[in-house]
Amino acid sequence: MYDHSLFMRTVAELGERFLAPHGPDAVLTDLTARLVEIFGLEAAGLTLAEGADPPSAVGFPAGTDALEQVGTEHRAGPCVEALRTGEPFAIADLDAYVGRWPDFCAAARDRGLASALGLPLRLGGESLGALALYAGKRREWSTDDQRTAMVLADVTTAHLIHASRLRRQEQLTEQLQSALESRTVIEQAKGLVAARKDVSVDDAFELIRRHARAHQVTVRAVSDAVVNLGLQV
Repeated sequence: MYDHSLFMRTVAELGERFLAPHGPDAVLTDLTARLVEIFGLEAAGLTLAEGADPPSAVGFPAGTDALEQVGTEHRAGPCVEALRTGEPFAIADLDAYVGRWPDFCAAARDRGLASALGLPLRLGGESLGALALYAGKRREWSTDDQRTAMVLADVTTAHLIHASRLRRQEQLTEQLQSALESRTVIEQAKGLVAARKDVSVDDAFELIRRHARAHQVTVRAVSDAVVNLGLQV
């Protein structure tokens, strides 16, 4: 059984946070904390696919991220299975997996965890990561539990996609700004050198380029020194 009112409030709040300047890892950590409340759990964790950014594992309470890292290192646990299969992976009793996942089960037992549910974070055919819910005692994960948790998994996937697109846009903007600044300072340097040497702008650029090559630095660096430090080329 889960807290339906808290579930609805969580979905609404996460939707609002998509448009706010929160770091993705902070939002995901908050989500795992809310999952613990909604389902009356001991812990919840999230693992992102290899090479993902933000960090590859988060969780609640503190230390759950370390459990997910153990799972990733040993390719074991509900997150790894959900990520591998693309389907929910319910475990009523982790003791049944001790022989298959000795390190992971030992780490889970040390944290007082006895049962788990892994949920994939997927968009189309691409797996972005997985969520894991952990109970402190044996638990049969009902179809209702799984469907409800998958709604939050889908919301999480949407957040990850939004955050990834936002980071790419910010990186592109920074690259364009840097290119514009470089072009501006180079043009300024060409004008200064042309005036000082009484040469054409094209010849001035050739002087800057030769100086950069001779000193194994960039044209931008030489141009910046010409404009701001009075460098003679």
